[in-house]
Amino acid sequence: MPPPPNPLTGNLSGVVLLILIIAVPLALLTSIALLAFYRRAVLRVMRTRAQAGMSEPAPPETSGASQPPVQTPLNIVLRNSTLDPSQSSASETLFADLLRGPWRAAAIYTLAGLCYALVTTTIFLVATKSGFHPLNAMMIFWYYAWPVVITILVVAAATWRTRLSVLAIYFLIIIVLGTITLIQKASIDWARVVLLWFLTNLPATLLLLVFLNRRIQAVGPLVLTFMIFAVTGVVFLPPFIVFNEKLILPIIEIGEALGLGALGIFFAILVGSLIGFGAIGWLMLQGIRSLYQRGKISAQSITIDAIWLLFGIIQSVDLIFVGERWFFVSLLAFLVFKIVAWVGFSIAGRNTPASRKHPSLLLLRVFSLGKRSERLFDMLAMYWRYAGSIRLIAGPDLATATVEPHEFLDFVSGKLSRRFIDNARTLELRVSEIDLQPDRDGQFRVNDFFCYDNTWRLVLSRLVDRSDVVVMDLRGFSAQNAGCIFEISELINMMPLGQVLFIIDETTDEPFLRQVIQQSWEHMRPASPNRLPASGLVQLFHLNGLHDREFKQLLRVLSVAANEVPKTQAFA
Repeated sequence: MPPPPNPLTGNLSGVVLLILIIAVPLALLTSIALLAFYRRAVLRVMRTRAQAGMSEPAPPETSGASQPPVQTPLNIVLRNSTLDPSQSSASETLFADLLRGPWRAAAIYTLAGLCYALVTTTIFLVATKSGFHPLNAMMIFWYYAWPVVITILVVAAATWRTRLSVLAIYFLIIIVLGTITLIQKASIDWARVVLLWFLTNLPATLLLLVFLNRRIQAVGPLVLTFMIFAVTGVVFLPPFIVFNEKLILPIIEIGEALGLGALGIFFAILVGSLIGFGAIGWLMLQGIRSLYQRGKISAQSITIDAIWLLFGIIQSVDLIFVGERWFFVSLLAFLVFKIVAWVGFSIAGRNTPASRKHPSLLLLRVFSLGKRSERLFDMLAMYWRYAGSIRLIAGPDLATATVEPHEFLDFVSGKLSRRFIDNARTLELRVSEIDLQPDRDGQFRVNDFFCYDNTWRLVLSRLVDRSDVVVMDLRGFSAQNAGCIFEISELINMMPLGQVLFIIDETTDEPFLRQVIQQSWEHMRPASPNRLPASGLVQLFHLNGLHDREFKQLLRVLSVAANEVPKTQAFA
């Protein structure tokens, strides 16, 4: 007598959808909870003092009696207007690189995505034996190309104007193709065109709208990967065991020997499946961590891979009804996407001149800005990371925006405290670990430094010394921000002011800021590079919003600042 059929192998489409239906909400809730705990843990440790304390720098001098007077007058200027057209070619090159970087990556991903759509379309036509009709094939191809739009929005669309333009271009092509189809085929109407698009793309799009939310985007793909493995074990393995006599009979015997009833045995199978597949998911996360630490993948590439793999799975579900093997065959389209993207970024990397400067940017800010800090950081990171690295002192405002895979997994493993700098030796170790080379996708890393309450000042001094340009976001600055007052003083003491840009807006107490800058200028250290002639220029940038034109002007100002005379030459 043949064994009873396994219901899972006969309903693979339902199994896939069930796994996603269970895994996605669990991953969402888990991501939100873990990030909330992560932020709270970072804030709690930041407020403590390192037991093996580091000697802190002396507070800024309040009297200039022991220091030589400053000969160069201080000049505070607003840099929102057009810069001097005589700016260096290096500045123009850097500015062009900043604007080109995200769109070059988007172009590579677009090519890879179109190859994915071509492979998926071909597999669909062959599997369903639909025959090749150019117009139908083009419509199906363009349906499958929808993830290209989402990828461009993530990689290169920094403003709402750009996002709406990308969406408009995609749907305009849909309208053109649909109109031609309707003219040639009276049996097809607009309702069918729209319905087919919804069936092909809407489920995955709705899921991604959740996981691409800024609040959980940094860890959402990692948590979803783990949950899919864990839920797969719970959904697939117990029925597979139950309907397989060779597996279930020994388990029943062991369960009865342990005094377990039928319910207890089934519960044990569920728990064992969860633990077993959960362990596989955890090993997968550790593999991602290893690849990330070795520079083989980036945080952005993890997100992009998650987008295309999710679409690949959901768009392949319908092919299960044609034949189960077609579901697995269609996933080869994701492999094609990965290969084309890898080749594209490899070629782009080889075409980048080895002598090109990669300036590092240090981002300082008022920690209480919250979402405004996140928005500015997101836009700076989208562009600057294709030219150089970003350094910052970790804080509660950007804790969840800058969390890296290995930092998040350290937190989940209960090892977050080892990321904090508690002595000079740890500081030098963290500085030596700064990633200076771009990842395979051309992006440089964000290097965030976790500090205790009594170590951040020395970390600040070390980062200023190792950075090419400094952006200090002083929106919301007032006399209450003692830490920012110290940072302003350190910048004037250590960094040529041509390489520093202070961002302000209407919430900045500008008269007090000018007073702080003036006092720090009058009492700066004798060894400050700003004691040189013609160096008393403090640059302010009034940020009215993050509109496209204004942000490009900000990037232009930073390009000029990054190509100012280096500190080593300033002291010469």
